[in-house]
Amino acid sequence: MAQWFKYIGILLLLLFMQVFLLDNLHWLGLVHPYVYLWAILLLPMELPRWMQMLLGATIGMLIDWFTHSPGIHMAGCVMIAFLRPQLVANYVQDVDRLKGAITINVLGLGNYLRLLAILIVVHHSIVFMLEAFTFYHLGYTLLQILLSGVFSFAFILMLEYVRKNT
Repeated sequence: MAQWFKYIGILLLLLFMQVFLLDNLHWLGLVHPYVYLWAILLLPMELPRWMQMLLGATIGMLIDWFTHSPGIHMAGCVMIAFLRPQLVANYVQDVDRLKGAITINVLGLGNYLRLLAILIVVHHSIVFMLEAFTFYHLGYTLLQILLSGVFSFAFILMLEYVRKNT
């Protein structure tokens, strides 16, 4: 039960950071770091997939509500919540024994970085492609995906480092 209180606290902090800090930073109109993805990565593996997807949908819906976007974050969050168990299974031999949050300590640095990169690319691709809803400015959209992904990756790694050392 204490684990859930800690998770809810982290989620609220991430939502606060995203809505009131990171969404108000406009770096050339290209960089939009999304740190709330870390909350989906931290979900306990013992949760059933439907529950992970429901929590992903809720997190995405909250971000959409605060940013006045029509479900694009919800779509990205549901997709990464759906893909996460299978991707983790690719990096862990005995996924049935895996308990708790997915962290660097659980997966190892290399596997964690690969998992994080894949989830960020999938999420950002969905969000920015739905936001653009055209292939007319595909180069600009791909640049947004790349730059936002790099910054999201860096921010999430910093958060993981802080969590690991506290």
